[in-house]
Amino acid sequence: MRLKRVAVPVLVGAGGMAVIAATGVWALSGGLYGCTGADREFAPTLASLSILDAHPSRTRAKDERYSGCDEDDGFAYAGQHYQYTTSRAGVLSFYRQAATEDGWRLASVDPSPAPAPGSLAVDVSALCFEKPVAGVTAYLSVWFPSDLGGSAGDYGLEVTASHDGSAWC
Repeated sequence: MRLKRVAVPVLVGAGGMAVIAATGVWALSGGLYGCTGADREFAPTLASLSILDAHPSRTRAKDERYSGCDEDDGFAYAGQHYQYTTSRAGVLSFYRQAATEDGWRLASVDPSPAPAPGSLAVDVSALCFEKPVAGVTAYLSVWFPSDLGGSAGDYGLEVTASHDGSAWC
């Protein structure tokens, strides 16, 4: 009888430790934090989207296309940077049309963090579009690094999406 009283708690304790260990492995492999395998595998799909090749005639690609998975927030991404010699308004107008023609729906327009010098008007600094890609909602952002202290004359396109978490512009 005494053996049963000791064996049951030991077995229950060992089973509980196994569950805790399995949960820890799941969480560290992307279950609670980071990218899951599905999102890591999804990044090349995003990188192949034709919208990342679309650009106004007076722009040129800068650097290589990039893609990957954001380990902090757990979403897949792909993007391309461009240099432009046309106006910011021209770039934004181009993508309003090109994205719409490619099936993207305008989701939001973000104002510039600071008005243009000598102007009371607020410039648009980013566009956000969305559309289904491979069964999940993907987000396309058109943004200007100079709004965040980066290089003037550059802009970026980035697509984000997630099978297992959340993504946004």
